[in-house]
Amino acid sequence: MAVSKRKIRAVEMVAKGLVRESSDSGFLVRSEKDESKWYRVEWKHNRWVCECEDFRRRGRTCKHIYAVMYWQLVQNAVSGCEMLKYPACPECGRFDEVVKCGMRYNKSGPVQRYQCKRCGVKFTDRSGFHGMKNSARVVAAALDLYFKGLSLRQISQHLKHAFGVEVSHVTVRNWVKKYVMLVDSFLSDLKLPTSERWHADETVVKVEDRHMLIWTLIDSETRMIIATNVSKYRGVEEALNLLKKGREIVHSPPDEIVTDGLKSYRKAVEELFEGRDIIHVQSSLRKGLNNKIERLFRDLKIRSKISGFRSEEGVEIFADGYRIHHNFLRAHQSLNNKTPAQAAGLIEDELSWLDLIRLASRKTGREDSKG
Repeated sequence: MAVSKRKIRAVEMVAKGLVRESSDSGFLVRSEKDESKWYRVEWKHNRWVCECEDFRRRGRTCKHIYAVMYWQLVQNAVSGCEMLKYPACPECGRFDEVVKCGMRYNKSGPVQRYQCKRCGVKFTDRSGFHGMKNSARVVAAALDLYFKGLSLRQISQHLKHAFGVEVSHVTVRNWVKKYVMLVDSFLSDLKLPTSERWHADETVVKVEDRHMLIWTLIDSETRMIIATNVSKYRGVEEALNLLKKGREIVHSPPDEIVTDGLKSYRKAVEELFEGRDIIHVQSSLRKGLNNKIERLFRDLKIRSKISGFRSEEGVEIFADGYRIHHNFLRAHQSLNNKTPAQAAGLIEDELSWLDLIRLASRKTGREDSKG
C-alpha cells in the first residue's frame, strides 16, 4: 500500500523534533520553511483541526495533524520500550537491582552479562533478540507502532529518521511475524477467566483481489478477545472452530452467547454445547446487544486496511497480534484505563511488547534447557 507524501513528511517532522505539546492540551507544529512560524493543532468537535492554509482550504487531514498523530504513537511506543533498562533477574524477578557484569563471548559475538545485587545470580538476557542486527528497543517499537495503526512503510520511514536505522518494510513484516508467533505461543497456555456472557461475530477483510473473514469471540465483562479464527467461508464448521478455540482456553463455558443472525452460529452452539443449558441470543432480533464486538471491529477494520494483506498467513498473523495488543497492551477507557488482561486479573501492571517478548523467550529458554 502506497504511503502519501503528507504522511511521509509527517514522519520526518516528528523525527526532526518539530512537534511539541502546548500548555492548553493542544500541539504546536513548526513550519518546515519558516522556523519562526508554528501551526496550532487541537482536538475540537470530535476531530483534529489545524490552523494551516492546507487544512482551512481542503478540510482534510494535513501533514501537521498527521505529525501530531504519529508523535503520540511514538511517545507511547518508546515509553513502553524504555520501561526496562535492564532485564529482570531470572530468580527473583526484580530488575531494579540488576547491574551489568562484563561480557561473555561465543560464536555469535559478545553477549552482555548481568548480576542481581539482591540474590547474587549472574545471567545473560534471554530477551529473544539474539542474532538481531537492530536493538530490542527498535524492534519492539516497530511492533507497537504497527498494531497502533502505522503501515509497514510508515514504520520503515520512522525508524530511519528517528533511530537512524534503515530497514525495509519487508524486514518490519518479518519482525511482526517472528515475535507475534513467539508471544502467541507463550500465551497459549493461559487459561482465561471469563464472565457468563460471550459475544461472537465475524468481519470481512480484503486479501489482494479476494475477501476473507476474521471471526472473533470476546468476553462481555473484561472485553478480552478470547479467540480468533480466519477463514474463507461463513459455514457451520468455521463458526464451530471459533467456539472450540474459545472453549479450550477458558476455565468454564458461558451461560449466554450473543451473535448476529447467521444460522451457522445456531448450529455450532447446539453442537458444541449439547446437553448444556446455553442461552443463544441473536442480536438481529434484539438491536444493540452485540455493540461491544461491533465497536472492536470498527477499530480492527481501520487497522486491517492499513496493513494491506497479501496472504491468508498475513491475516492470521495480524489477527493473533491484534488479539495480543488488544488484551495485554491497550488500556480501555470502559475498563477504567486498564487492559482486558488487567481487568481479568491475569496481570497487575502494564506490559509492553518488549516485556512480552522477554517473558516468552525466557520460557522458551527454560524448556530448551530441560530438554
